[in-house]
Amino acid sequence: MRCILTPTSYTVDSTMPIEFMSVIAFVGGAFLSMRANARSDAKGLTSQQEILKRGDQVQGRITKVWRPPLMGSFPRVYFEFQPSGSDQVVNCCHIDRRPMAGYISSLPAEGTTVNVCYLPENPAHAVIAKLVSRWMR
Repeated sequence: MRCILTPTSYTVDSTMPIEFMSVIAFVGGAFLSMRANARSDAKGLTSQQEILKRGDQVQGRITKVWRPPLMGSFPRVYFEFQPSGSDQVVNCCHIDRRPMAGYISSLPAEGTTVNVCYLPENPAHAVIAKLVSRWMR
């Protein structure tokens, strides 16, 4: 902010701060967005690890694999399985939260049989065992 001394009063040239306000707002918004994204990612990974730890295990089949067109998104692996003691087939989506480097090619192909862990109290909460990262980022 720049003050200009005139004989009668002080006037304030407020154009300088306004130019930087949009930059500050953009940088602040980008930072908050990255922070919220990291927190959401950590919560999802913790949830997957908890299902892997507490869940029952059965065989499932991959029905579809979606690879993101842009970096920053996680691949999705759609699968179906039949919970133990149930006649109903459950369709689920596993979000592959592993680090991107080198793991894209390790996604299972459609039709592949995989081990699935699910929560007995809510079979819709299920993960593909081999795709859950064992380490927190």
